[in-house]
Amino acid sequence: MNVLLTGATGFIGSHLSRRLEHAGHQVVPVSRAKLPGYLSWAEEDLMRGLDHADAVIHLAGEKVFDHRWNARHKAAMRESRVTTTRRLAELVAERERDALLTASAVCYYGPSQQQELGENSPPGDDFLSHLCRDWEEATAPAAEAGVRVASVRIGPVWGKGGGVLAKMLPSFRLGLGGPVGSGEQWVSWIHMDDLCSLFLQLLENPELSGVFNGTAPRPVRMKELAETLGDVLGRPAKLALPAPVLRATLGDEAAEVLLQGQHVVPRRAEEIGFEFQYPTLRRALENLLC
Repeated sequence: MNVLLTGATGFIGSHLSRRLEHAGHQVVPVSRAKLPGYLSWAEEDLMRGLDHADAVIHLAGEKVFDHRWNARHKAAMRESRVTTTRRLAELVAERERDALLTASAVCYYGPSQQQELGENSPPGDDFLSHLCRDWEEATAPAAEAGVRVASVRIGPVWGKGGGVLAKMLPSFRLGLGGPVGSGEQWVSWIHMDDLCSLFLQLLENPELSGVFNGTAPRPVRMKELAETLGDVLGRPAKLALPAPVLRATLGDEAAEVLLQGQHVVPRRAEEIGFEFQYPTLRRALENLLC
């Protein structure tokens, strides 16, 4: 299958590109970086790519927690997700491609310390919740044209070469790591290999559509996450990052998302018989670090 892949140079996209090729698919990569062999986001490039694609996997989006939130950064997050998704969905609809698979995020549900959240749970009411809702709804032109559409609400991804783990490792390796805030908030994580396998299963199974939570079946509280990471590294992990420090760094609104957390479970993935290679955090971290 020929797959147009946006965000192909990103953390998830680069791993997924290799998995797709290993599975025998031809990847047509799209990136904002000007690289040989990659299509740009210019509309003529996208149309040319779609002319040779059977399906589209759309991962592109401005990073959420790499900057302190302000009006400009919020606008960039919305533009890079909602606007680009809607235009891509319109182009996919015009060319009647087989499938459009898009990233979304578990932030759809809003912060929640206790409630277990599945795909049928309602959206939250903060900025990221509204962003994710609009992001998913932007696929409507493709769905209305009869294209198979699926969205994966992705949690924090554990993998090599980037993501959450790369940010946490330096302090944890020095024995200076620990939980963020109270440590009681849930973290609904997923191993990169499982996330790529889920996208691959959605791509290859024409019966699958709708929303899927891209999280491992066993989320953990932040305190357990820190303790497990420290244990796997053989380092203490007792130095908590106080909430006021996080708020000073990211701003109150962004910090609150990380301080509250979400208990998200992959009900639909389990219903379709998806097999997680890394269902537990310890198994995932031992694979990545040992």
